[in-house]
Amino acid sequence: MEGELLGEVWQFENNIYDLVNLCTNVLSDNPLFFLINSYTTGISAEVLGNLLKLNLKSYKGKISSGEIGLPMTNSELILPCGIYSRWES
Repeated sequence: MEGELLGEVWQFENNIYDLVNLCTNVLSDNPLFFLINSYTTGISAEVLGNLLKLNLKSYKGKISSGEIGLPMTNSELILPCGIYSRWES
């Protein structure tokens, strides 16, 4: 395929900043939100929040970050499934 780099592996930890940066290029002049979530272990919600702070600093808004989880049946426990960070105007 034209433009395809054979043998190159996209790694979340090494490439997520660039991906978020590229995504900001398609935002409108007055975006409503930007949401990113991950199921990669070893990355915290705070890291995603920092990525949004760095890449969306030209927009006024607030950032919230946290864990994604599924409530377990017949228990008060939550099964952790991932993380998210959201910027909203």
